[in-house]
Amino acid sequence: MKLIGFFMLGICFSWALNAQQTTATIYGEVVDSIAGKGLAYTTVSIVQQKDSTLVSFARADSSGKFKLSGLPKGNYLLSFSYVGYLPVWKPIQIKAIEQLNLGRINLTDLVHAGDVTVTARRPPVIINNDTIEFNTENFKTQPNAVVEDLLKKLPGVTVDRDGTVKVNGQRVNRFMVNGKEFFTGDPKLATKNLDADAVDKVQVYDRKSDQAAFTGVEDGQSEKAINLKLKKDRNNATFGRVTVGGGNKDRFEGQTNINRFSGDKQLSLIGMGNNTNKQGFSIGDVLNFTGELARGMRNGGGVSIRTGNNDESGGGLPITGMGPNQQGIAQTFAGGLNYNNNWNKRTDLNVNGILSDVNLQTYRTINRRNLLPGNTFDYTANSSNINHNKQKKISAILDQKIDSSSSLRFTPQLTVQDNTTNSTSSYRSVNDQQVKLNEGSTNLVSQSNAVNFNGNLLFRKKFKKHGRTISSNASLAYNDSKQDGNLTTINRFYNSGIPLPDSITKQINNRDAITNNIGGNIIYTEGIGLKSLLEFSTFYNISTGESKRNTFDFNNGNGKYDQVNTLLSNHFRSVYTYGGGGLNFRSNFKKLSLTTGASLQVASMESVNKTNSNTIRQTFTDVLPMLSVQFKLKPSVSLGINYNTSTNQPSTQQLQPVADISDPLNTYTGNPNLRRSYTQSLAINFSSFNIYTQRNVFSFLSYSRINNAFVNSDRILPNGSRITMPVNANGNSFLVGNFNAGFPLKKLKSRVDIGLSGSSFRNISFINDQKNIIDNISLTPNIGYQFSLDTTLEIHLTARVNINQAKYSLQPQLNNRFFQQVYGLDITNFLPKGFVMNNTLDYTINTGRADGFNTSVPFWNISLAKSFLKQKRGELKFTVLDVLNKNIGINRTANQNFIQDTRYNVLQRYFLLSFSYRLNRSAGGNGTNVVIRSF
Repeated sequence: MKLIGFFMLGICFSWALNAQQTTATIYGEVVDSIAGKGLAYTTVSIVQQKDSTLVSFARADSSGKFKLSGLPKGNYLLSFSYVGYLPVWKPIQIKAIEQLNLGRINLTDLVHAGDVTVTARRPPVIINNDTIEFNTENFKTQPNAVVEDLLKKLPGVTVDRDGTVKVNGQRVNRFMVNGKEFFTGDPKLATKNLDADAVDKVQVYDRKSDQAAFTGVEDGQSEKAINLKLKKDRNNATFGRVTVGGGNKDRFEGQTNINRFSGDKQLSLIGMGNNTNKQGFSIGDVLNFTGELARGMRNGGGVSIRTGNNDESGGGLPITGMGPNQQGIAQTFAGGLNYNNNWNKRTDLNVNGILSDVNLQTYRTINRRNLLPGNTFDYTANSSNINHNKQKKISAILDQKIDSSSSLRFTPQLTVQDNTTNSTSSYRSVNDQQVKLNEGSTNLVSQSNAVNFNGNLLFRKKFKKHGRTISSNASLAYNDSKQDGNLTTINRFYNSGIPLPDSITKQINNRDAITNNIGGNIIYTEGIGLKSLLEFSTFYNISTGESKRNTFDFNNGNGKYDQVNTLLSNHFRSVYTYGGGGLNFRSNFKKLSLTTGASLQVASMESVNKTNSNTIRQTFTDVLPMLSVQFKLKPSVSLGINYNTSTNQPSTQQLQPVADISDPLNTYTGNPNLRRSYTQSLAINFSSFNIYTQRNVFSFLSYSRINNAFVNSDRILPNGSRITMPVNANGNSFLVGNFNAGFPLKKLKSRVDIGLSGSSFRNISFINDQKNIIDNISLTPNIGYQFSLDTTLEIHLTARVNINQAKYSLQPQLNNRFFQQVYGLDITNFLPKGFVMNNTLDYTINTGRADGFNTSVPFWNISLAKSFLKQKRGELKFTVLDVLNKNIGINRTANQNFIQDTRYNVLQRYFLLSFSYRLNRSAGGNGTNVVIRSF
């Protein structure tokens, strides 16, 4: 905490010192050269005269008057641009503190300019309604820079260390290249792979929701998007980069990115291979593999994103951007191909395929404190896991315009996956008197494969009347998964410290599961005036699933696995259907967008246990209201309020009263009386930004409460084993909030971003029939400071403190609080003769944990790169990761009846020498003189 205070004091002191520097203000008026009237909202930009680097920009007021302040001494060029007029450049020199009046600046419209070709500098910034366009020649980058490096130079744009791009504090979720999707769903593939030198313009805009764009009536829902317009010579060229590298400890890296653009046709290839934890997976890939996305297919059931894996079996997949503490060490080979084309301006096609092969090795040590009334005990475990995952995925988007008012969109996706797991683990449990309760070991080998297909067909039709539309969506999903496993366990339980006979399990099992989902809806909208509409909808969905599991125990008599284990063999079939209709009203005014309505949903579920002929049927009828209000307080200030409801249905495993005893320590049985859950959520968000001052404020607050939530009821036996059954309970809720603010220190060429995030989760559980209320509270203040000195030095400082507290109503004496402080430093020096040095340091301090887990970890990386060859196409780079050899992995989890500390293996110090070569680099570079034929 003291470090954060010192950090803040240093920033404030620097700001105060800088305020004493000599600055000037320039002002004037932009007018039409013929009519003599002021041109409202003209874009005014100022650049350095020596290299055209953007210094600042502003927009004239409604009468054409402008003002630029805080300008230090120097020679500059002023740019004045207005849509439909020829741009004007004016040189100025600032010598001292002064108020410089430029008087009237005359712009000539293109009609009176005649059909001529004008050679001039392009304006650095063009603002057209909600779109801001940056011309890249005014933002200098290094020869080997990628798009991510270019974006860091743009005013109002920030790039986090994990590659997340934000504009005025708002996250950018969609990147386009020449108006087309680039590897749909993963923006970082564009920012981290495309060359900055290939980009001519960066266009930042608010992308309307698909429904608003279709109906023509705003719904207040939009997202930040960026379109990268390539230079003309790259629209018909092949360009990219190839990198290979090797180091000690058999470390290696290889990566390629090759792009072929020819008019509307785009073809891009990416490939990678390494054993340095650079993954080819996005979070969407991982969610798809783990099945989390499939869980969200049920109507009303939100997707639960759980990327952590606290189980010592370690089945989790690593995800891109998880940082130096990523669990395990992976060897990865991955590749992707992306194709875009357009025919006759009526047919758009995007196809992309991804192949990946990841072999992940993870070692864990677990220290778990079980918090049970009258039965508190400690559990320790060591595990080793090898997970080999192969994935092949192909997806497409086909947009077909039938005529000017009708269109079809088809989006299929096919995924094939193979996974092999080999894990071993040992464990031991003791009570507070250090008397053994149980101990044992597990050896598991499993192989699984899955084929997953989903397709979506959307038809849209607009009528002549404003707001009158009809659309229909049909969806199909199919999943076929198989798994074979071999399990050996040895479990020994103790009675008052005296060992009981060992429980030895040797068995094989196989599972075959198939799920199908077919659904559709029809939506009709009817305009009411020019700013409102009514939306009528009807929908129906049916999902069927069948799962067979066969388990065979080892026969000591003949040495074969031929004894059927009837307790662990089962055959389930389920059918879930829902249907209904809804009515929404949407209206859009100058400063208000309103959407409100409700849907009626009737759902039925049938779960059949074919093994014992047990059938469970449930029917639910729900009204699901919603409300969305967006206030546009100012053009760049908005306030949103959203209320929605959803339901979630229990799964077959949660319903069927069949005990899963495959793990003697943890037995799970279903509950046929389990009912569906009902969630109400309220969210408020506020956003304020100024593109000229580059100041932004963003805050978000969300509260959800769940009725009939699915919670666990645990019965703990004296030997430490547990029997779990899901039950319904009221009282589960969560509150999540976030605040971020950022502002530049232009005189210091710096930027400061501060933030505060927090959450409060209340979960109900039952332990030996006693109700336990668990409150998990976290608070994370953070601050970041960025400094950039043209193309010679970049500094990024970060600091955050994670404060976590867990409270238990059954045993308040076991309430605990733990802290994690993380301080980061990232320095890049652009040295003479093509050398670039980068240093990154993350210092993590853990406190409040179990003995041996309160660690202080300095993680320091350093690299030195040298550009050479013609046009600096080649780069030689030497990297040392974890210079101090101090990196370790630590994680804490607070659950309903235990607190767990985990230590896991991570990458430690290694050296790597790599070579990169850039293909088809244009000779022109980022020149500033261009030919303007129209504007």
